[in-house]
Amino acid sequence: MGKSKWIWHPGSFELYHSMLLHNRRTTSKTYGDGSRKSVYYYPMWRIDAPESNSVLEKRAVIEKSETLTFYSNTNTANMVVDGIAYPQGSTVTIEAGEHCVVLQGFKCGSFPAYYVEGDVFATDRTYTVGGDSEKRGRHAGYSDYYTDKSDNPEIFKFLYKKVYPVSKKEINGGLLFDFGKEIFGKVILTELDGEARYVSLGESYEEALDTQFSEIGLNVSGREHISEPCALRYIFIPNAKSGEACVDFEYLPLKNRGSFKCDNAEINKLWDVCAYTMLLNSRESFFDGIKRDRWVWSGDAYQSYFVNYYLAYDLDIVRRSVRMLRGRDPIKKHINTICDYTFLWISSVWDYYFYTGDKDFISDIYPEILDVLAFVESRLDADGMYERNADDWVFIDWSTFDSNGPICAENMLLARAYESVSKCAEVVGDEKTAKAAAKHAKMIVERVNELYWDEEKGAFIDCYKSGKRNVTRHANIFALLFDYTDEKRKASIIKNVIYNDEITKITTPYFEFYELDAMCQIGDFGYMTSMLDSYWGEMLRLGATTIWEEFDPTKKGIEHYEMYGGRYEKSLCHAWGASPIYLLGKYALGVKPTSPGYATFEVKPNAMCFGEISGTVPTQNGDIFVSLDIKKCEVVSEIDGGTLILDGKKYTIPKGEKLTVEI
Repeated sequence: MGKSKWIWHPGSFELYHSMLLHNRRTTSKTYGDGSRKSVYYYPMWRIDAPESNSVLEKRAVIEKSETLTFYSNTNTANMVVDGIAYPQGSTVTIEAGEHCVVLQGFKCGSFPAYYVEGDVFATDRTYTVGGDSEKRGRHAGYSDYYTDKSDNPEIFKFLYKKVYPVSKKEINGGLLFDFGKEIFGKVILTELDGEARYVSLGESYEEALDTQFSEIGLNVSGREHISEPCALRYIFIPNAKSGEACVDFEYLPLKNRGSFKCDNAEINKLWDVCAYTMLLNSRESFFDGIKRDRWVWSGDAYQSYFVNYYLAYDLDIVRRSVRMLRGRDPIKKHINTICDYTFLWISSVWDYYFYTGDKDFISDIYPEILDVLAFVESRLDADGMYERNADDWVFIDWSTFDSNGPICAENMLLARAYESVSKCAEVVGDEKTAKAAAKHAKMIVERVNELYWDEEKGAFIDCYKSGKRNVTRHANIFALLFDYTDEKRKASIIKNVIYNDEITKITTPYFEFYELDAMCQIGDFGYMTSMLDSYWGEMLRLGATTIWEEFDPTKKGIEHYEMYGGRYEKSLCHAWGASPIYLLGKYALGVKPTSPGYATFEVKPNAMCFGEISGTVPTQNGDIFVSLDIKKCEVVSEIDGGTLILDGKKYTIPKGEKLTVEI
């Protein structure tokens, strides 16, 4: 028998679960009578539904007879074998020769999915879209999680584990439960007195007790209550003398294949906290944070992909996230309404291929890349540069930019998106697009260096049209990271921007990802180690059990929890803060691919200020283990193609054997 998987119209699974997750967000409101209630929060962009009808088909020649058994998640489905339709649950035997199997179905409000037990005709991605769909000929959608006929693709496959509080105490006339660290799951309350009340949840102690301003809460009545999954560390039941609480922890069965250890206990703790932050935010897709939005944001997901490549190396969640963000045609606005998030979406597909070598996914998603590029080009100016449109959100970072015209950082991201299109086009053999996209990218980089460089300031400015000549870190960081300017200008940027305290500092882990990646890339590892201590380390010293959305060390007390005008609206568990895993794997362990899918790779370890270091980096076909101390470096690789670079010398890494180099 062949290895069957549940299959569906490409993108339908992702769109269905995206539709559900983007409509689960809640927030808490206070009403005129003083009551507090949890209410639904409407999504900020168009949420697409999956195809309710689909046709998938396969034609093949078999050398011996084969028995097919057909299953579907809907009774309104058929398996059509050589023109004869059979209902769901049928078993059909076909003889040697050429055959055509067509799977067709309908499911209102959801999507039809199919599962055929067989050999050659066992369901997998080799089925293609049929009927009159605009995706005709495209490969079927699937997920590595749905390979058993008892699976239901409409139910996302989480694991559950009961977690109990580490403490319970009476305070402010109620009961406060502390679970010791951030958690996500269904809150289970028992032994209540039966009165109707608003139960306050908090990522912080202060938020849980502040029942008038806590962001997340539960409308509870009766003696027992089970909530929808939500984020918390603390539960406060006001006006209560009785009650018990636990959380049914909801999570994915992800295994951390990556690891890192060193002589610095705080760095080891930071790695673990980052890994736990990623676990909580790795769900149907990569979430931004588990308390407030619980949505899929392209900029957040983009960084999660890189962390994932050095941690769990789960490729299914990357593919799911990419498809959820893409949505359905027609494209009318940028992804998440943010232009830079569209550019990052394009770049993420190439990055996925570079880390995995998964040509099948590139081929499957390539037509949608071209559609996104066409939309992007419809919004460019006459010179092929990006200038903000009225309904676009230009983000870059939570900082103040001069946006009175084309923004430098935005056009750098656009150039990188064009470079990514060019490389993806080469993979699928579309030479015309590859050449055109590469030419456009080169033009943008040349224009950026011509229009945005300020010789007097020794830096790239935000915007050349306004005359303000404003300098922020962001475009200058991209210039270093993407190698978009010459060495003389790079040195000027480091002096006049990076090490210039008069230039506004980065306060989000989001953009520290780019800044530290850029500084490590140019060999300034001390900058990263300093930031790991003063930025991430300070969060941990303030009691963080997961990484925060934003951190400003000048703030005090509950000021740390404020954001967007809300007293506790800042997320204290945000995936974009987990970048130390990526940075330590790439620059301390020194492991990175040098060609797609780790066909070739380098190991260039650097102990930095961490003393002895050791750890593992996962790849598609095996793991790479690295250790370094003052006497020797050891590397064990389960894959071929590696080169160890140590003190300027190169050593071939043998597959499956320990390579030891004395220092």
